[in-house]
Amino acid sequence: MSIISSLIARFSLRSRFIALIATLVFATTLLLGWVASSESAEQMEAHIGDAASEAVYQMVDKLDRSMDARIKEVKLLLGMQALTNATNTDVLREQLERLQENHNVVSWIGFTDPEGTVQAATGGILEGVSIAQRPVFIEGQQQLWIGDVHEAVLLAQLLPNPSGEALKFVDIATPVYDRNGDFHGVLAVHLSWQWAEYIQHTMLSPAAQQHDLDMLLLSADGTVLLGPPELLGQSLNTLEHVPSPGDTLPQWAIETWPNGERYVTGYARSSGFEDFSGLGWIAVSRQSVDTAFAPVDKLQAAIMGIGLLLALLFALIGWGIASRMVAPLTRLAIAADQIQDSENAECIPLERGSPELKRLSFSMRNMVGRLLDQRRKINRLEDLANTDPLTGLPNRAFLNQYLQLAMPEAERNQLSMIVIFIDLDGFKQVNDELGHHAGDLLLIEITQRLKNALRSGDVVARLGGDEFVMVLKTKQEYLEKLTNEISHRILNSVDHPVLLPNDEQAQVGCSLGAAWWPHHGLNINTVMQLADEALYAAKNKGKHQLVIHQH
Repeated sequence: MSIISSLIARFSLRSRFIALIATLVFATTLLLGWVASSESAEQMEAHIGDAASEAVYQMVDKLDRSMDARIKEVKLLLGMQALTNATNTDVLREQLERLQENHNVVSWIGFTDPEGTVQAATGGILEGVSIAQRPVFIEGQQQLWIGDVHEAVLLAQLLPNPSGEALKFVDIATPVYDRNGDFHGVLAVHLSWQWAEYIQHTMLSPAAQQHDLDMLLLSADGTVLLGPPELLGQSLNTLEHVPSPGDTLPQWAIETWPNGERYVTGYARSSGFEDFSGLGWIAVSRQSVDTAFAPVDKLQAAIMGIGLLLALLFALIGWGIASRMVAPLTRLAIAADQIQDSENAECIPLERGSPELKRLSFSMRNMVGRLLDQRRKINRLEDLANTDPLTGLPNRAFLNQYLQLAMPEAERNQLSMIVIFIDLDGFKQVNDELGHHAGDLLLIEITQRLKNALRSGDVVARLGGDEFVMVLKTKQEYLEKLTNEISHRILNSVDHPVLLPNDEQAQVGCSLGAAWWPHHGLNINTVMQLADEALYAAKNKGKHQLVIHQH
């Protein structure tokens, strides 16, 4: 955690503010894009599934309506007088064939006697043949009967078959009664299963065929009646979502088929229509999940792509807004950094971009103004505390602070320091004879002469009365030479008379005592004491001369 905090601390407020806004905008836009993508995908998947179930519902509805029409046609046939009268077989056959020509889904129509022998049939097929053991007669002599899809047995070799595939039929049979109500025979109709295949193909648009959409028709027991050749005759009871008997609502699901692939699968169970009570057929559509939901993937990619672009755009906008918001703070910070050089509170700009910034900049200007005033007062107090009020020279307090800072600096630069104590000779006499005012004027003039004798960077301080101290920095090999040169200048400059008011003159001399740091001592206080002792030695030797401490 501390590492993260230290890394964050390295970035400016501007960078952090911009990063925060850009991150929030970027994350929010991506989140909204993801939500929109997910919601759109769910709705689109539901739409695709509903379309699949609607397609099979339309298919099974067409089949039911077509079967109902065939049943009504069979009932119309019962009104033919040729069936109920002892009409010549040729005449009956001719009428049946005329009806067949008008209905291309009818493969064969036949009329049997009460014992099940075919009396008349289209094309003369099976005439004279007994079908008494066939379901079409057995069931048809009782009531109107509809037989489920089956392969032809007797008609397989007799009917034309251009495709070469096994012929399949749906049977419709009904009993025929004469005018007296006596059983007269059975009217049997074989509907070609090709009409169901035709309906299947009409449900598949060219676009659906290109996208590998299969339409299937299952019998009530789940056997494939129509569909891809590899699935014909197979049982699909293993599919989990096949609607149960009585469940006629269209529905869809994602199913794993026997081949192991996942398909979007639509279901619709036949419920019959009017005269057709239904045979329990189940219409099924299937399309691989990848193909069916390809538009969903494209939509999601488009939404996420647009979301990413919007996120980047909004992040850039956020970056720009953040930059503009932080810019005044940056200007205030730069202005605050420049205060030390200008020492003017007016350098703080008054920002007017917003009420908050205006108030902040105004408060900063007032605060800086107060701080500058306080610093000036503190500087003046420090000057008073560290300056001799008469001569303007540094006092003893300043000298002690200076020496504590000067020693480390001298060590870093490999320099030594010369300490020279100065005491005026004859100053008491001037005070006594000419007065203290004249003595003060003399000290002021002597101070100026001492300053003129120094080099730039050297320090002279007044210890009190007529005592002064000089501190000079130099290399060790120049200690003695520089000490003598500076002392010679001081002795010559101090020795000249000082002109006082009322054309009075005063003349004093000076005695000098010098010691070197660190040559004469590592402790600066020790060196100061040695220089003071050398000063007294100079006075004892006759005054107005220099004495350098000797080991």
